[in-house]
Amino acid sequence: MLVDARNKACPQPVVMAVQALKELGEGETAEVLVNDLAAVENLKRMAKGKGCPVTVRQQGDQWSVTITKQGSKDAAKEAAPDLDEEITCAPLERREVIVIGTDRFGQGDGNPQLGKTLIKSYIYALAQQDILPEIMIFLNGGAHLTAEGSESLEDLKSLENRGVQIFTCGICADFYGVKDKIRVGVISNMYDIARMMQEADKVVRI
Repeated sequence: MLVDARNKACPQPVVMAVQALKELGEGETAEVLVNDLAAVENLKRMAKGKGCPVTVRQQGDQWSVTITKQGSKDAAKEAAPDLDEEITCAPLERREVIVIGTDRFGQGDGNPQLGKTLIKSYIYALAQQDILPEIMIFLNGGAHLTAEGSESLEDLKSLENRGVQIFTCGICADFYGVKDKIRVGVISNMYDIARMMQEADKVVRI
């Protein structure tokens, strides 16, 4: 099945691909055409999460992402990444997601500079914990924290190295002009972000 998702805003390419897969039988393929590299990565991540084999072919300034529908649960398990034994994340029964929607703590009349110092201190303190969240999502102004020039990059990279999955909203990064400057984690889409928040046992919003 051919899915033309070129020039479609995030997260439409992923949504269109998911809808196409629902209509396919096991072993059938959906070829998704996109002209944005972030969409390619989002499609690959979605396919991997569903245990579906995926291949990517670049044709000039566009990409063809072919996803084969896989109905076997065993395949999904095989596609899941293995975690190093030294990684310390939240236990499976406590899937914690931290959503950071700002580059500073506090609202209203709070001092902006103090707010930035506090968010930096929070991320540093989080990186020192023994039990870590499974996922960190950066939305809105929080996109600045994962971008080049952020004073929290070192701590965020430390968290990522210990197994924390870090995602930055692609729409937000694009709006603030930092999409090409994200230096930790991956750029995600609202479809995946909504799914991760729904599946979490605990969501901490900042």
